[in-house]
Amino acid sequence: MAMGDHIFVYCAGYSHHGIDCGDGRIVHFDSGPWQKLARTVGAPIVPKVCETSWDEFAGERPVMVRRYEHSDDSQTVVARALSRVGETGYNLFGNNCEHFAVWCKTGQASSTQVDAFVEALRPVRRGFAATAMLMRGMRYAPAQVRVFVSGVALAATVGAASYRYWQRRQEQQDRCES
Repeated sequence: MAMGDHIFVYCAGYSHHGIDCGDGRIVHFDSGPWQKLARTVGAPIVPKVCETSWDEFAGERPVMVRRYEHSDDSQTVVARALSRVGETGYNLFGNNCEHFAVWCKTGQASSTQVDAFVEALRPVRRGFAATAMLMRGMRYAPAQVRVFVSGVALAATVGAASYRYWQRRQEQQDRCES
């Protein structure tokens, strides 16, 4: 790993991203050490951009480096990251840890996780529309048949969405190295 690298770790169902400052510090969106306590007492969790140690960022999880065809130099990347320390405004779909790290590297925010999720919704929308049309055509069929057909259609829709999502995530992983 080197100064200015966009690094990430896989968590349960998502990946967490940050920027390696090259001196053992990682800058990333973080909920802080009080996240579990805040959830327990029902307090709001306000993620903010912060500097943490390598161990706090990754724990025991393997760290991956995201490679870019074109990105800014490492000093610019780290300067961008440090310029946002203390910033709040986390938004899962528009300003998450991956948006932050990509912005630091390129000057433009994006998230492959969000893109994969949105892409996975396409078959869901189509599946629900097809199921609705199918069910409308079956309005005079016995109830058991309608329930069975709608269950099969729902299972196929969810399966297609899951496959698409994990396919996109695998493409992301293929562009990285550990």
